[in-house]
Amino acid sequence: MNSEMMPREKALKYGIATLSDIELLALVIKSAYRDKDVFELSKDVIEKAGCFNDLLTLSYEELVSIKGIKQAKAMEILGILEISRRLSKIDKVSQPQISSPEKLVEYLRFSLAYSQQEEFFVIFLNSGGNVIRSEVMFRGNSSSAVVGIDEILRKALLLKARGLIVAHNHPSDNCMPSDADIDLTSKLYSSCSMMGLIMHDHIIICRTDYFSFKMHSMLK
Repeated sequence: MNSEMMPREKALKYGIATLSDIELLALVIKSAYRDKDVFELSKDVIEKAGCFNDLLTLSYEELVSIKGIKQAKAMEILGILEISRRLSKIDKVSQPQISSPEKLVEYLRFSLAYSQQEEFFVIFLNSGGNVIRSEVMFRGNSSSAVVGIDEILRKALLLKARGLIVAHNHPSDNCMPSDADIDLTSKLYSSCSMMGLIMHDHIIICRTDYFSFKMHSMLK
């Protein structure tokens, strides 16, 4: 039996959930090259990410650097990973609540944690604390993003928001706030107060941890 058919045969007979991490990735990769079979190639992809749970961090450049992964295959893998990322957001926390910080962090982690660039996320809330809109408003590079306070306030007024939660990721996976993060938080908090808006929190999201300005009594 052709080895690349084995995951398909197993999934058909026992169900897709019975496949191991390597078998599941082999099902996506489908074929390898003459020096390696599809299972070895799948293992190379997982090793490039560090572990199976970090596959979402892989970039196009990292994938094509793996011998046996060419442009088309890299895009197929990235497509599957992006589908996974988007599905993970659906119904995880459709309306993140301020009263449930765990669910809020889970929602933000799926939205931000696996991005290779810094992204600044804003959740706009009505007077009842329900979400009006949530979106990435600013993107930067791997270490910083330029954030426009005026643009955030303008959007809040347009949406008739009464409060907001802001968050951004640290691709370095170090969640401690920088001096720039602290300065931005202070300025945004003051600006929101002057506009009659409640800034509920600023959360820094990493893949394995998070930092809440509110929990550390630094929201001022």
